Amino acid sequence: MASIEKKIRKKLETAAMSDAVSGTAARLISRHLEKVYQRTDWEFHGRDDVIEAVAGGKPIIFALWHGRLAMAARGWDPAWSPYCVITSAAIPGRIVGRIMRNFGLDTMPMKDRKNNTGASLQVARMMRAGTTIGFAIDGPEGPKRIAKAMPIDWARLTGAPIWLYTNSVEKYRTINSWDDLMLPKPGGRGVMMYRKWDVEIPKRIDPETREAMRLKLQADLDALTLEADLLMGHDGLIN
Repeated sequence: MASIEKKIRKKLETAAMSDAVSGTAARLISRHLEKVYQRTDWEFHGRDDVIEAVAGGKPIIFALWHGRLAMAARGWDPAWSPYCVITSAAIPGRIVGRIMRNFGLDTMPMKDRKNNTGASLQVARMMRAGTTIGFAIDGPEGPKRIAKAMPIDWARLTGAPIWLYTNSVEKYRTINSWDDLMLPKPGGRGVMMYRKWDVEIPKRIDPETREAMRLKLQADLDALTLEADLLMGHDGLIN
């Protein structure tokens, strides 16, 4: 019986990975997100600063929490500069990638829990060519709001600055996922916030310094996200 269940699960996963199924899901989700975006009264904090930062082909590392991904595609305008979102190579990540592409953003899948040295080198090449990299720093599998050190490693490798990004809304619901993904509802107010992470990252750092930087990155993104949630009238972090 277990063998039959395993075969059925495998067939379902294969179907979910098909272009037709994932493409349809991505289109429906993209349409809904665009409707939400258009029906929300948005305010932007720091957007002009980030536009100025990438002017003239200067790339940045764009860091956010996975739980705020729903509106992240609308957090970057491809007219500002080339932009690539790092996604998971798993099925949910492939759908996220399609959604991002529907909004004009490039994507690059990265395998989960494996050596991604090749992917990191590809990221470095893209950034040297002027492409900004967007990355949910607690993804692809969590734990929620626990930052990976990868953005710090990429900043060391490329010399690019890290920028923090978040969004929040008055009206929302969360889904039962590891990140408690926040899904905005149409109507009400929303805010998108951009802030440069003012930490100097040297080319060479010892493990203790790297860990201290990771913890500071995590705390600072939490603080920015809390600021956004408070602006929307919430008592604390909503996810």
